[in-house]
Amino acid sequence: MTSLVGLFDTRLEAPVRVGRWTILILFGTIAALELATALFREINWDEFHFLSLVFEYKRASLSLALQTFHVHLFSWLTLLPTDEIGAIVIARCLMWLLHLTTLWFLFKTAENLVSIRGALWATVLYATLSFVMRSATSFRADPIITALLMGALFGLTRDRLPLRLLILSALAVTFAGLISIKSVFYVPTITMVATLQLVRIHDKVLLRNMVIALAIAVAAFASLFLWHTASLAQVVSQAGNTLTSVYNKQLVDSNLFYGARFLAYSLAVDALQWSVICAGIGLAVARAITNSGAERLRALTILSFALPLLCVIFYRNSFPYFYVFMMAPVAVVGALAADKLGSLSKILGAIPLIFVALAVGHAIPEFQRGQSAQQSLISAVHQIFPDPVPYIAQTGMVASYPHAGFLMSTWGIEEYRNRGEPVLLHATEKERPVFVIVSGPALSAALEPDAELANEDEGLLPADIAALKENYVRHWGPIWIAGKQLPATGGLEATFAVHIPGPYSVTTEAPVEVDRRLVLPGDVVELTEGIHSYRGGAATLRRGRNLPVPTREPPTAIFTGF
Repeated sequence: MTSLVGLFDTRLEAPVRVGRWTILILFGTIAALELATALFREINWDEFHFLSLVFEYKRASLSLALQTFHVHLFSWLTLLPTDEIGAIVIARCLMWLLHLTTLWFLFKTAENLVSIRGALWATVLYATLSFVMRSATSFRADPIITALLMGALFGLTRDRLPLRLLILSALAVTFAGLISIKSVFYVPTITMVATLQLVRIHDKVLLRNMVIALAIAVAAFASLFLWHTASLAQVVSQAGNTLTSVYNKQLVDSNLFYGARFLAYSLAVDALQWSVICAGIGLAVARAITNSGAERLRALTILSFALPLLCVIFYRNSFPYFYVFMMAPVAVVGALAADKLGSLSKILGAIPLIFVALAVGHAIPEFQRGQSAQQSLISAVHQIFPDPVPYIAQTGMVASYPHAGFLMSTWGIEEYRNRGEPVLLHATEKERPVFVIVSGPALSAALEPDAELANEDEGLLPADIAALKENYVRHWGPIWIAGKQLPATGGLEATFAVHIPGPYSVTTEAPVEVDRRLVLPGDVVELTEGIHSYRGGAATLRRGRNLPVPTREPPTAIFTGF
């Protein structure tokens, strides 16, 4: 049985030996930059959401079965003696190890198909893409499923394909699919590679083994999904309806090239890497057209690794973090250009060094987007509320506390406005969130006096805006606490409604009357849900017993983008 590397009957490119020190310097620099990113870079809002799902599962309040399988892998994070920032940083270190695993699988896959030099180029090309440098170690599904799926592709491009290797590759796809349904975007590439292997080897035993591996994978997926569903304490959302909603929103109803601005940025900033990829695609197409037999099979196999690029056209969430997932197989196509470009001149042969130098330049500004503002906010929440209480925020930023409301991503806001249901109003009446973190544009526009939305369709419903304004007052920076701003009554008796019962601290310049009882400045009154009376000058009621106010300056920006 011939190796895929030997599928070309004639190889124009001579084997090239890559120095060990060159490899160590290149990958050592990349690994160090990625680790520094994992430790110090600002945490994105969806990383907090990813962690909050783990805490929801431990609180037995998780009700969504799809794309939440990771809660079983990371439930130990809830036991760590650290806050949410520390937990995510620790999880990011694991993502860093998974990213290194992805790089290894990418290298070995490209080596199976092209050459050692091509494998080196492909791996460095992928690792130094600006969006990959930013997000490869983020606490998201993408680094996990990318490692699993690249492992599956590595297994399928090996010279020999025993049954155990096929089963391992199929199970890797299974676990990736359980963690994120976007894993389906690798299926065309996996199918093409497997089909071309069948054509190359032309062995009925291999076909039988592939069918067995596929059957095992399907059975494993069904069994694990049912087990995961049964482990959720709440009534599980209908998976079929949820899947249909995701499909319609992300593929059918989405505008083409929804993430075009991010693609344009990548094409500009990573122009050298994209040039190599385009050269590889061109070579693969040319060889598939002009050659036949084994040579054409190998060219088609390499070309199939470019299929995930089509996701940019129709997939709504083609955001920067998606490039970690999308570009790993695509980089393999760039390996085909390595030997051809490297043989033209020594300067072109040094392109991987240029990749790394550019990556260092891109990484340095990213380290200025640190975690200090987020750490300040998280610390303030734990200082003001030592015990978990429900809250409203753009995302589950304080994962150890129950998050009320909904996830205010762009997709979440669109779904929320399409339903037309005042979710936050209902939350104040049922879940009674004690505080609000004003971190996203929708919440800022609702509560901050000077904040405005560029597009009104990205804001909250009027009923929810009214509920927030009527039931919360600013306490410290972006933290608003359940309370009331009571205007002076001019000697008359007025009324106000309370939706969130409990003790309320009274801030006023002179004694006032609450429920016809004299209340001094700083006193605490117990207010039940319902209507209460008030008489006196202007006063502010804040839920809690004279809660502490952090002395440090509050942060002005919590999230600065992807």
